[in-house]
Amino acid sequence: MKAGETLRAMVRAGLWVGAVGSLCFTVYAGRHNASVLLRALFAVWVLSPFAGLLLAERSAERVPTGIANSMRGSALVIMVCSLGIYGAAAMSGPGRHTTFAFLAVPVASWLAIVPLLIASRIVARR
Repeated sequence: MKAGETLRAMVRAGLWVGAVGSLCFTVYAGRHNASVLLRALFAVWVLSPFAGLLLAERSAERVPTGIANSMRGSALVIMVCSLGIYGAAAMSGPGRHTTFAFLAVPVASWLAIVPLLIASRIVARR
């Protein structure tokens, strides 16, 4: 298996692990919140960057190998950082305000994902 194929397989598996793990941490952190709607909105918001990473992974197949590997490496970093931050926030203990992490991490993730998507569109057109 080539390095690019290994990286692609890692990202595809990581997308599932990252999405499920992030969802679990979100549900755990919001377990005391009585509003089902609010918990559902947080779950969708936390999962949205993983949909963006899936789009980036699919668009990486149409760009040169070096750019695709950079995109996939960035996706792995985003996934690992998201899980680490969500895990730390969810396990911080009762009485701690964890909402900020679950609001800010998706914003930061999207700020990293959008340039990847734009770059892949520009390069794929050439």
